[in-house]
Amino acid sequence: MLFLFFKLLVVIVFLIAFLRRPTLVWGVGLLSVTSAVLLDTLLGTFGREEMVARIGFFFYVFSGVIFSGAALWLWGLLRPRIDRATPTSATAAPAPVAVTAAPVTGPVVPRVLSGQRRDETAVDYGMLFQEIKQRFSREDVLDLAFDLNLEESEVMPLNQDMVQLIANIIDKADERDQAKGLALAVERILTPPPPDHLPRLEKLSSDSPSPVLRHYLLAHYNLEQLQAVAFDLAVDWEYLQGSGKQAKVRELLRFLQRRNRLDELVDRLASGA
Repeated sequence: MLFLFFKLLVVIVFLIAFLRRPTLVWGVGLLSVTSAVLLDTLLGTFGREEMVARIGFFFYVFSGVIFSGAALWLWGLLRPRIDRATPTSATAAPAPVAVTAAPVTGPVVPRVLSGQRRDETAVDYGMLFQEIKQRFSREDVLDLAFDLNLEESEVMPLNQDMVQLIANIIDKADERDQAKGLALAVERILTPPPPDHLPRLEKLSSDSPSPVLRHYLLAHYNLEQLQAVAFDLAVDWEYLQGSGKQAKVRELLRFLQRRNRLDELVDRLASGA
């Protein structure tokens, strides 16, 4: 009975994790543990020999699928942490955006570097690609997607590969004729504007650009203060994905944007409560 309770507890934990963060990784994990519990129950009821005799080859297929799903869930869970642990040279001074083509090597490059460019501005996509790949952390890349008003689901590859993510962002920016906006966003992330260069609080509104609001929150609020803001706006802090300051700011702004509640955020910031 105790073992049965433990199995059900594991399934419930995965179910709660999936409901709080409905991603492909946690969906695979939930399906894997549920299937494993079902298989274990059948084995306990009929016995291994009888199960193999009943379904034969499919027993081994079912077992292999469960094992593969568990491995895929574990890899998807660990991959972002491995990427974040990879050192970057984000402290180096930003280089100016050039107007000449820069060669890009490697197995993954943006589509625009293969001659299928849409935006005909003088922005050097090749240099931007190398700049982002070498000097951005994973959170910086996700901030870049946010500043370009790109949903993560539009650009995030299923395997969450960092280089492919960067290539997708550049290609999507080119499709939307955002070449200049991309170059500016890269520069702003590499050299964030100091607090005294940001708009004053009374100048902010719900119509202020998302990057401006993001930079303002990053410059003026710490994690504890951001959590207090979320609490006052009745936003579940734990519901917001990520644990770092950059991720929490992005997710808080996205949450309020989708519900047309940015005016409430501006009012809360102005009140200073």
